[in-house]
Amino acid sequence: MFFGGGPAEVTHVGIFLGIQNGQEMMVDAPHVGAYVRVEPFPATVGARWGSEFYLGASTPAAG
Repeated sequence: MFFGGGPAEVTHVGIFLGIQNGQEMMVDAPHVGAYVRVEPFPATVGARWGSEFYLGASTPAAG
């Protein structure tokens, strides 16, 4: 999952874990040097997430 100011300005990434209690969950680290954590995120593209926006997601290529 990608977060930032827009498609050309990705500033944060997370990994989707699944849905828990009706909420989409991801694993990420909030900044360099921080511990990795599990937290909810907005599943609607364009929704605010802190000072950034949820820009979308992709699945890994088979390989």
